[in-house]
Amino acid sequence: MEKIINMSVQVSYNKQFLFGIFFLLIILFSIEMSFRTYEYITIDCGIFENDAFSNLSYLEIKNICYSENTLVHGKAPLYDIIPNQYKFTMNINSDGFRGNEIDLNTDNYRIFLTGGSTAFGFGSTSDKTTISGFLQEYFDNEFGHLNVEIINAGINGADSYREILLIKEKLIEYHPDLIISYTGVNDSGGYSREIIFDETHDNSTQNLFKFSSYPWYRTPFVINNLLSENTINEKNILELSPQEIQKTSESFKKNWSQSCTFLKDNQITSVLILQPSLVTKTMLSDFEKTIDPSVNYRKQLLENFSNELELLNGDCDHTFDLRHVINNISKTTYYDAAHMNDLGNQIVAKTIYEKILPIVLKNISN
Repeated sequence: MEKIINMSVQVSYNKQFLFGIFFLLIILFSIEMSFRTYEYITIDCGIFENDAFSNLSYLEIKNICYSENTLVHGKAPLYDIIPNQYKFTMNINSDGFRGNEIDLNTDNYRIFLTGGSTAFGFGSTSDKTTISGFLQEYFDNEFGHLNVEIINAGINGADSYREILLIKEKLIEYHPDLIISYTGVNDSGGYSREIIFDETHDNSTQNLFKFSSYPWYRTPFVINNLLSENTINEKNILELSPQEIQKTSESFKKNWSQSCTFLKDNQITSVLILQPSLVTKTMLSDFEKTIDPSVNYRKQLLENFSNELELLNGDCDHTFDLRHVINNISKTTYYDAAHMNDLGNQIVAKTIYEKILPIVLKNISN
């Protein structure tokens, strides 16, 4: 009889424990949903009156803002994107790239697009309306039988230094056939550093005690933002001396010279593209005329980078200067000094497609 009573008590304790766990999970879930709702409502978004998004509804714009402002990145020096993030307007796959999963067991012709937030598609309404997304669409529609796979490897804020770290430390492991480096604007901010090719990082190692390793759980992020300003303090450069401009230009050339040589040594085709920005567009819409193009030296640096492209032809397989690809478009394509809307991405992607198509066809035939 005593044994039966003890078993009954034990069962009762087990039920209480399970009920306690279940109740705790309900509380945590309720807190998470409350913080997510608060974050969505209060998220900073300054593009509601932006002509570049005039065709979108309030919720569509809000979803873009929320997706971009809650994206979680890794640690220095690469700050690459934490895998497995699924948001309203973007999906980050299990490898940390925007878009669909990568199947390494296929014989696809694999192309990576590297760059900063412009390559990533900051402001795009979906994965398909980024430059990579449009490129994939063009290849699928016209040469679907070639099995060309475009992978978006853009990282917000990346300059040539971080792009090349990504290529050497991560992309090389995916056995790419071609890498397109869509670059220039972030370096033109005067922050370009010269790459050191033996530098390594442990960014891919998950830290179980860092909530950045769990981007799907928003509660600690919201609390952290409430307790701190959560801002990045960068040096506000108003002007660069001629010596600093020259030094930045030389770093840009050295970085891409090393990268292209590295890719060539690994039998990977390199395509270096100098990207467009607002300071290089001549036919501005009424809205674009109101955008502050930021610092004056950017245009000079981009001009210098263009001159460096000619010198890089010996190291890189192909170089293209696309600074003026948007020049004859009177519609609004920029929503700030660097980032484009879907229309701008489509125009750029079409030009890149036309440039690389002969290269891809030749490589595949060989």
